[in-house]
Amino acid sequence: MSLSLRDKQSLYHSLGQLVRSGIAIPAALDTLARSSRGGLRQLIRRVKDGVGCGLTVGEAFARQRPAVGEMEVGVIAAVERAGKLERGLAQLSDYFGALAMARESVLKKCRYPAFVLHLGVFVFGLKTLLFGGGLMPFLRETLGLLALLYGVVLVVALLVPLLRSAGSASASVDALLRLLPLVGGIRRALSTARFCATYEMQLDAGINVIDALQAAQRASQSGLIRATVTRAIPEVRAGAQVGGLLAVGGAFPEAMIRSFCVGEQTGELDAELKRLAAEYQADGLARLDALAEWLPRLLYIAVVIYVGYGAVTFYSSYLDQAMSLLDGN
Repeated sequence: MSLSLRDKQSLYHSLGQLVRSGIAIPAALDTLARSSRGGLRQLIRRVKDGVGCGLTVGEAFARQRPAVGEMEVGVIAAVERAGKLERGLAQLSDYFGALAMARESVLKKCRYPAFVLHLGVFVFGLKTLLFGGGLMPFLRETLGLLALLYGVVLVVALLVPLLRSAGSASASVDALLRLLPLVGGIRRALSTARFCATYEMQLDAGINVIDALQAAQRASQSGLIRATVTRAIPEVRAGAQVGGLLAVGGAFPEAMIRSFCVGEQTGELDAELKRLAAEYQADGLARLDALAEWLPRLLYIAVVIYVGYGAVTFYSSYLDQAMSLLDGN
């Protein structure tokens, strides 16, 4: 069972609206289940059954892994304990809505380059059709190029989730992913935002520092942050402050560490964490928007070069054929 970004946005927005209006969670989930379908309806019913069996909302959602991610589990559990469930649900709705909008923007802007790319495959095949033996060789070459194109797209589609999952568990993979142009900055900003938001909500709910750190590191979906927090926990148990320990390993931006330490010293860590979460989420989404703007452009440039090369080779073959005919006469 898997949910799209829009499914998650709709779920958390609608559930938050119902909770805010004073409707009890079981009744709210029942309302949503009746108006949903597919995987979303199945997940809502499972959560409703869990709540009906005596689980908290956070525990019921936690049982829906991996359809429900660690960040969602951490946020829901924390805000429920703090009595601010509608706040966490609204935050999750905004987060997934922004991600969905960026993804849709990328796909929409890639439509025209994709059309031109298919046209380029046809242009390449014209040379074979006119000068290389007729229809069957043309079809074989064209279908072969299309198969190669779709194969590359399929490999990328399969590889991206695998790399994202590996980066969530492995510090070395995460470090490599952060080196990627555009993508690395997005990954770092959003993982920092998830860590800060979850840590703040955990502390606000009265959860002890060790458990709050562990929930925040899972929610970050970053192997580097996981490794940094894992190394820090023994020293935190011994009484060390968290901020200085998070500076080791380069998992977090320097500005974030500086603000974190200031918050610890002044007793205003909760306010600093809220600000940092909002700041880095805005930064990550702005970078994501830039990726949505530039990726189709780069793809279009590559496609134009490809089509231009195909046109040049086609006309070159045409001229060669024409010159051969003239020489023959």
